[in-house]
Amino acid sequence: NYKDETENALKFAKAFGLGPNGTSIPSNATSLDGKYIDGAGDWLRTPHVFQNLSTEYAMVMEYLPSIKINDEVALRKAQVTDEEKAYLAQCLARAYLRQFCVTKFFSADPHPGNLGVEIRQTKDGKRMLPRLVLYDFGQTCFLQDDQAEGILNVMEGIIDYNVDVCVDAFIKMGVLVEDADLDKVRRKVRDNFETGKIKVKGSKYKKSEKESITVAVEDTQLAISNETSIDDKRLNFNETSSTQVSSDDMGENAEIMSYFTLPAEYAFVARALTQMDGVGKGLDPGFDFISATAPYLVEIKGTERYLSDEVEKWFKE
Repeated sequence: NYKDETENALKFAKAFGLGPNGTSIPSNATSLDGKYIDGAGDWLRTPHVFQNLSTEYAMVMEYLPSIKINDEVALRKAQVTDEEKAYLAQCLARAYLRQFCVTKFFSADPHPGNLGVEIRQTKDGKRMLPRLVLYDFGQTCFLQDDQAEGILNVMEGIIDYNVDVCVDAFIKMGVLVEDADLDKVRRKVRDNFETGKIKVKGSKYKKSEKESITVAVEDTQLAISNETSIDDKRLNFNETSSTQVSSDDMGENAEIMSYFTLPAEYAFVARALTQMDGVGKGLDPGFDFISATAPYLVEIKGTERYLSDEVEKWFKE
C-alpha cells in the first residue's frame, strides 16, 4: 500500500526537517527537554514525496540520484575520502539514534540498496561534505515511550560503564523475564565491563570546532566529543574474555540468556542495527553504533537536560 509508505516518508521528513530539493525546514521533533531539534538537512536527505499525486497504487517523489553507499568504485571515482566515509557512517548512526529515541518511529530496512551518497558542491564549485540519502519507508516500526527511553538509558549505561543503569534500562525496555535473577545479570554485565570487552577508541572522522559537542563543567571533566567511543563487543552475554570456555561458563551464560526475552519491536530494532552495522563497517571498519552516536546524546536530550544529568552523575560518583 503506497499510501502508507507515502505517509511514513512524510512523517520522517517532517521529523528531520527535510524539505524539497534538499532544503532544510524546521523539524517538528523535540529533544527530551521539550525544545525543537535542529533540522538534519545539512547531513541527511530523502526524496521529497508529492502527497497530492500519490495513491495507494503509486507513490510520486522527486528524482534523487546518488551513489549506492557500498559502491566502492563509484565512491572512489567521486573522490570520497576515508574520513568522509567515516562521517557518512556516523550520519547513519545519528539518524537512527534520533529515530529510536526521539521520533520513536524508524525505517526497519537500512540495507545498502536503500542508502545513497549525494555528492555536493557550493554554487562557486567548492566541494562540500557528502550527504547521506535514505530511500524506502515501506517497512517501519513504532516504539513505545518506555522502549525508547530504555534504549537511550542502556546506551548511556554502556558509555558510563554503569552496571545498575544498564540493568534498570533492561527492565524499562521489557527485555527481562519477571523472575530474572537481577543479581546474576548485574554480575554478568559487570564482568563484561571489567574483562575489557568494552574498549574506548577514537573516530576516524575529526569534527570541526563548530561541529564538535564538548561539555565541560569546571573541573568535573565531563566531556563528550568525537573521541568518545565504545567497542562493538559490549554486553555480548555469549562471549567470555578467554578463548577457552568451561562448561560452567557455558552453563552460566545459558542461564543469563534465559532471563532475556525479545518483544516484537526489538526484533525490528535488532534487524535495523544489524544491517546498519554491516553498512557502517563497510564505510569505516572501526564503526559501532554506540561509539558513533555518543557525541549526539546531547542533541537527543537537549543541552540543559544533558548538563543536568551529567552533573548529577558526577555528584553521585
